Amino acid sequence: MNSIDYYNKNSEKYINDTMNVSMEELLKRFSVYLPNNGLVLDLGCGSGRDSLWFMEQGYEVVAADGSKELVEHCRKFLGDKVIHATYEDFESDLTFDGIWACASLLHVKLEDLPGMIIKYARYLKQKGVFFMSFKAGEVDYEKDGRWFTNFTEDRLLSMMSRIENLEVIEVIKTQDVRKERQDEMWLSIIAKKM
Repeated sequence: MNSIDYYNKNSEKYINDTMNVSMEELLKRFSVYLPNNGLVLDLGCGSGRDSLWFMEQGYEVVAADGSKELVEHCRKFLGDKVIHATYEDFESDLTFDGIWACASLLHVKLEDLPGMIIKYARYLKQKGVFFMSFKAGEVDYEKDGRWFTNFTEDRLLSMMSRIENLEVIEVIKTQDVRKERQDEMWLSIIAKKM
């Protein structure tokens, strides 16, 4: 089983667990760097919670996810703005003011992650911003068929320093916002295309 299989098989539970979790603090920190009515790619959109927030703030949104079940759920309220595509398969003629990858790229193995970030950075406009979040930790692991690539701040900044054209402008450490997981820490970055 891969991560997408997990989300297809557990979509209802995942939607129930995440749809009403507030990510507003991080969303606001990211959106400071976006132009009014800017175009945002919600990469690995999951339940669609964050896409909905962006739309409510007046941003244009394209949402993408590899899980067919989650895409069908999101299309109920996001319509044709949702694309069913894996990270590898995604293609677009659009360029974005921002890419929001909240708890999504952590399912990409470390050896594949720089290439994946480079691929998506090509979809950013000049001075566009890229948000990524990962679980804080030193050891990568697999759980329930999902892969998790975890980072310390040093490891994450070291990886990002090898990616040309993206400059890290913020490193953000947060507690998991879900009550039952407040002992889990997250590491997020906002990088700008230079």
